[in-house]
Amino acid sequence: MEYLFVYGTLMQKCTRNEWSAFLLKNARYLGEAKIRGDLYKVDYYPGLIKSENWVYGELFEIQDSSYIFHYLDQYEDYRPNDPENSLYTREKSEVWLTDNSVKSFSSWVYYYKKPFRQFEKYPKGRFIEE
Repeated sequence: MEYLFVYGTLMQKCTRNEWSAFLLKNARYLGEAKIRGDLYKVDYYPGLIKSENWVYGELFEIQDSSYIFHYLDQYEDYRPNDPENSLYTREKSEVWLTDNSVKSFSSWVYYYKKPFRQFEKYPKGRFIEE
C-alpha cells in the first residue's frame, strides 16, 4: 500500500480541477493530515519546503502508484529522469492524520525545489484557510 500527502490544488477541498478529480477517482481519501514543513505561495499553487513547522493537507491511499504517479508527476513538473530541471521532487516523508491518532504514514510528498525566499509564506501552513 502506498500513500500520498497533498497540500494544494490536489486537495478535495480545493476548487475541483481535472487533476484533483483524477486523484479522487483513483485513490481513497483517508482524512486531513499534517507534515513538517513550510508552505509558500509560488503562484496560484503552493510549494512545500522542509522545516520543523506544520503544513496541513490531505492523505490518500493509492493502489496503483505507477499509474497515478505517471500522471501526477507531469502535473507537479517532476521528471524522475531529470530531477535537476524539475520544479518539484517526490520523496517519502512521515505524515500524521490530524484526527488525534498517533499513527504516522510513510507517504509520498511533492517538495518544491527551486528558490523560494522571495515568495510569501502561508503563516498557518494551510493553502486553504479555514
